[in-house]
Amino acid sequence: MWRTTLAFLFLLLAGCRWTQAQDAKKKNQAVIQRTKSVLASSLDINLPKVSLEFFLKYEAGGAPIDWEVNDCGEQTSNQQTEREGYHPMCVEADFEKDRTAVAVLVSVGTFQTSPSGPPAVFGVTVNGPSGRVHSLRRLGDPPRELHRPTRGMPRDLPIPTTASSE
Repeated sequence: MWRTTLAFLFLLLAGCRWTQAQDAKKKNQAVIQRTKSVLASSLDINLPKVSLEFFLKYEAGGAPIDWEVNDCGEQTSNQQTEREGYHPMCVEADFEKDRTAVAVLVSVGTFQTSPSGPPAVFGVTVNGPSGRVHSLRRLGDPPRELHRPTRGMPRDLPIPTTASSE
């Protein structure tokens, strides 16, 4: 009888954990979808009035974009805040174009309060082919980074030299 009760409790706990994981996954998908639909112009006034998803797909040039919910890469030093779960919540979009990796973090609230308030750019990072990492302040900066010609490469093909005709 004792083993049966223990097995039942184990299955009950496993079922609860699975349900919680499914709920968290649904919540994360909803947060990601909400962030994808935010206008790029609301995050950077110099950008067009298109969704963040459309803007990043255009900048990625067809490369796949990975979307995930995370804690914005921050660890707070306030133990009270840590215990209460007030970690910042960000949606991160990552893609790689021409050997340049781009990561965009959009702050959407905290894990305790869920999405709250208007989303804001938390950070933009560009990791170039040389391994040099640039932290950018605005969402409109990666296009300049991605379209910048590679150093040492000519912008146009040189004009061919031909034998002079006599």
